[in-house]
Amino acid sequence: MSKHAPPPGAKSIDEILDEARSHLARITPAQLLAELLSSSHGPTHIVDIRPAAQREREGALAFPELLDASATKHTISVIERNVLEWRLDPQSEARIREIVDELGYDTRVVVSCSEGYTSSLAARELQRLGLARATDLDGGYRAWKRAEV
Repeated sequence: MSKHAPPPGAKSIDEILDEARSHLARITPAQLLAELLSSSHGPTHIVDIRPAAQREREGALAFPELLDASATKHTISVIERNVLEWRLDPQSEARIREIVDELGYDTRVVVSCSEGYTSSLAARELQRLGLARATDLDGGYRAWKRAEV
């Protein structure tokens, strides 16, 4: 076997990304805003998984009036990608109890990264943990910013 040929069964990152996305009902910025404003949707938990340096450079994923704790059922948190599964797995001792114990398995979780690639992989892993309604923000933070919703 050549050192440049992939071993049998290896997949490219594009194949892995396509497989992950085939399980997701990805949501656009406009759809997310409509969902957040709708009274017919249950609670949505938005998770920004970008590293601190990227959030500082690009800006916060913010929903000013929408996420006023006294006025809405929706929540947002920052959980960096390298610990996401441990923090949101309802069975993990390392879970963020004040979020996870309140959410439950059926809560809508929308994951956002910078451009919508890492978030697709992360949302699929959350589904595998039993968070069946996990998905990601199509285009990530940058799409949200461009949409100016």
